[in-house]
Amino acid sequence: MLSRRDVIKLLTATAATLQLPAAEPGRPLFFTNSEFALLDALTEMIIPADDHSPGAHQAEVAAFLDRQIAEAILPDDRNSWRKGLASIDKLSVSTSGKPFLQSSGVQQMALMTKIAAAEAKPQTEAEKFFTQLKQTTAFAYYTSSIGIHKETRYKGNVILQKFVGYDAT
Repeated sequence: MLSRRDVIKLLTATAATLQLPAAEPGRPLFFTNSEFALLDALTEMIIPADDHSPGAHQAEVAAFLDRQIAEAILPDDRNSWRKGLASIDKLSVSTSGKPFLQSSGVQQMALMTKIAAAEAKPQTEAEKFFTQLKQTTAFAYYTSSIGIHKETRYKGNVILQKFVGYDAT
């Protein structure tokens, strides 16, 4: 017969083994280092830093996505990201002769512009992935502290003396 204390110890040990292993500091949980670097570059191109606020890189969007994808239950949810990143590199090699991260900034922008132009009716794997990437990047960025407070300047639940918004009259 197990005591209550033994059951609690057993449950605690079981719960600890079900958690994701801690990654080394600075290392992604799911993606390889090169995949993570590509994801970070792509998210920064979607939401770049400007004079108003930091971009996706500083908001750690890629790290957020890496954690979310590492915790995905269905293998297809994880595999779609690997396939999508590979499709970007494949398209980059076919257009510029180099993987995306080794291409020039102009070549990278041309590739992103090309796949973004097909966002309404994506046909290729890279175009379909771009839609997924853009949506998740925006979600991750605008739920981060940087996106909420620095970009949108959200003040929280405060009483405003005067509303300076839209006048519907």
